[in-house]
Amino acid sequence: MNRLALWRNLTLMGLLGLMGLIVVWNLWLASVQHVPLWLEIGVLLLPLALLVRGIIAGVAQTHVYAVLVSLLYFMLGIWVVLDPQERVYGYALLVFSTCLYAGAFMAAKILGKRA
Repeated sequence: MNRLALWRNLTLMGLLGLMGLIVVWNLWLASVQHVPLWLEIGVLLLPLALLVRGIIAGVAQTHVYAVLVSLLYFMLGIWVVLDPQERVYGYALLVFSTCLYAGAFMAAKILGKRA
C-alpha cells in the first residue's frame, strides 16, 4: 500500500468516525441534551458533510480544509472532556479529530507535491 492511500484512509476513518460518533452519541447515548437535537446534529455535521466529496475525490485543497475543520472538533473534544457525563464522547472526539488532522495533513502534503 502506498503512503498516499494510507493517509487518505486515515483521513476517511477520522471523517466518517466523527460523523458516525456525532449521530450515535446525540441520538442514543447522550443523557442530557442542552440544545435541540436537530440543531446540534445539523451544526456539527454540516462542516464534515461538505468535506466528504472532496476527500473521496482526492482534492488537495479539501484536505487542507479538513485540517482546519479538524481543529474545531479537537477544541470541542477538549471542552466536552471536562464534563464528567460526556467524558467518553470527548475522548472519542479527540481521537477521531486527531486521525482526521494527521491523515489530511499528510495527504495534502503528498498531493501538493504531485501538483
